[in-house]
Amino acid sequence: MISMLEYYARALTKNRSSLLSFAIQPLSFIFLLTVISGGRLLPNALIGAMVSFIAGVGITDLAIELAGLKTRSKFYDILITLPVHPLKLGLGISIGMSLPALPYLVLLVLSLAYLEGLSFPKVLSLLAALALLWLWSVFVGLYLGVKLKEPIVIMRASNIALTLLTVFLPVYYPVEVLPSVLQKPLLLLPTSASAYLIRSLYEPLPYWNLSLVALLTWAVLSGMLAFREGIFREE
Repeated sequence: MISMLEYYARALTKNRSSLLSFAIQPLSFIFLLTVISGGRLLPNALIGAMVSFIAGVGITDLAIELAGLKTRSKFYDILITLPVHPLKLGLGISIGMSLPALPYLVLLVLSLAYLEGLSFPKVLSLLAALALLWLWSVFVGLYLGVKLKEPIVIMRASNIALTLLTVFLPVYYPVEVLPSVLQKPLLLLPTSASAYLIRSLYEPLPYWNLSLVALLTWAVLSGMLAFREGIFREE
């Protein structure tokens, strides 16, 4: 597991352009929302970028990488012969691919904490919410990468899913701008639930407990699905 983590961390961080391309979309949304709103939506934009980084690592990057392993037959053959449980192998790849997002996440978390005056316990709660979202996204990415056979299908499906879950849902913008009839149902989805839960750390929101239960449920259900489908089954 440690070897896989080191391999992907080095491969993904040695090229500066790849680090920039990794972050360009979330940072672009921060810029646009901040300029358009005159700075009022900057906290929401920071939260949206955090959620996008975390969800993107699992749903798109991990799923596409697993599909690519199947085409890079020599490397894939080496991996499947390693005396390592598939769970450890999957987590090693997942954590390694998540490391390029770490500097951006640290900067986003510190920026939000400074803007909203978050205390240390609230920062820890923020990190816990992001950890739950990361677990969900990793399990989904593993499922897509293992169950879908064609890399092009995985690429399209994961990109569509990420766009729907982070751009159209209330992640970069507050859920209150939507009709009230839609607010509770949308807070049951993992990305909007995590964004809402983070917002509740610095402003009083009525449905924070609903978003917390939803996020916990998604993390548990996605893990159960991964184990049930045999993604971590040792051959």
